[in-house]
Amino acid sequence: MENQEDLKLSNSILALKWGVIGGITSFVLTLVTKYSGLEEDFSETLGWVSFLATLVINTTILYLALKEVRSNQDDLISYGQGLGNSLLIGAVWGVVSGGFNYIYLNFIDQGVLQKQMDIAREKLESQGLTESQIEDAEKITKMMLGPGIQFMIIFFFSVLFTFLLGLIVSAILRKEKSIFED
Repeated sequence: MENQEDLKLSNSILALKWGVIGGITSFVLTLVTKYSGLEEDFSETLGWVSFLATLVINTTILYLALKEVRSNQDDLISYGQGLGNSLLIGAVWGVVSGGFNYIYLNFIDQGVLQKQMDIAREKLESQGLTESQIEDAEKITKMMLGPGIQFMIIFFFSVLFTFLLGLIVSAILRKEKSIFED
């Protein structure tokens, strides 16, 4: 019984470690995307390359995390344990990434939100919407771009995304004790 509690504690510590690594990496990738201009030109080829690079990096982080959890458990991990650890890692990941984003938007670069609003307005104008339609859309956009809402969105999608990646990575790393072993 005591050994199982030690495993849970070490899995929690590993989830904290890898969640922090993932959160910081995601935030840095977000900054690179913002300042390289890829965020505005997502429909371009470079936007897709950026998305695929992010997907590969996030999958690699989750793979390394679950591999370390497995090696910490006598090289065994069930599919359910992999998914559970993926969710825990995703929660830490979301808090760290969302927290950095919140600090960044509130204290470091407050002009980012106005820039995003200006880009959204240009797109709406190019679509031929009336001024009242644009104003209505701006109200909703301003609410959605608020740091608190963005924190919640980042947290939710971090948990969801790591869970979806965890479905695949857990299946790849799954290694259970044989029924013929003691």
